[in-house]
Amino acid sequence: MADSATQRSYTAPCPGCGAPVEFKSAQSIYAVCPYCQSTVVRDGEVLKRIGKMAEVFDDYSPLQLGASGAMPIDGKDVPFMLVGRAQYRSEQGSWNEWNAFLPDGTLATLSEDNGNFVFTRAAPLGREVPPADRFRVGMTTAVGGKQFSVGTNLTVSLAAAQGELPKLPKLGEPFTIVELRSDDGEVLSIDYGTTPPQIQRGFAVRLEALNMKGLKDGAAAKDEKARQFNCPIAVQR
Repeated sequence: MADSATQRSYTAPCPGCGAPVEFKSAQSIYAVCPYCQSTVVRDGEVLKRIGKMAEVFDDYSPLQLGASGAMPIDGKDVPFMLVGRAQYRSEQGSWNEWNAFLPDGTLATLSEDNGNFVFTRAAPLGREVPPADRFRVGMTTAVGGKQFSVGTNLTVSLAAAQGELPKLPKLGEPFTIVELRSDDGEVLSIDYGTTPPQIQRGFAVRLEALNMKGLKDGAAAKDEKARQFNCPIAVQR
């Protein structure tokens, strides 16, 4: 059932267990049932089960689904709510990408690793996306007339997910993420796990600047912080 009053929110019974599965954003194609861990995809007015998702591992993040905050965008504080999470792994560690639902119905991404956060939104590259192997770490390139340097070129894979998701790589199947950074701290991420590759652009942020509500108990996250891995994708400005 769709609800235009709440930015096309959509709820349908899970084909695995019958429990309600909600999609707040029209950009969300996939979701993980919170009751039976079925991975489902939207198909018209019904959901189709396409597999079972691995449970997210406890990385002692202070964030959780349903937490909300506000992000300065174009000079205004724009509220958001966390509606989905994907956990990724690479040889250099693991990190979270949280899907943030915005008032206009679109999704942004709040990347998190070891207390570092990057808030990005979908953006055009302005030219054809080069193959991932064209981006060598340390090289510079211009995007929209602005200089960026290549900070990382990583082979990653999806480890687990929860909530609603605009994209869903196959579990454990490797793909590449390239991150570029500008001198003023802007971050541009290219995700080669989709066709065509997805572009995200934004800045590093501090959690306290997001005025978040509904976080987990911060003490537990702080005590276990050392257990998390460092991911070079999260850059603190």
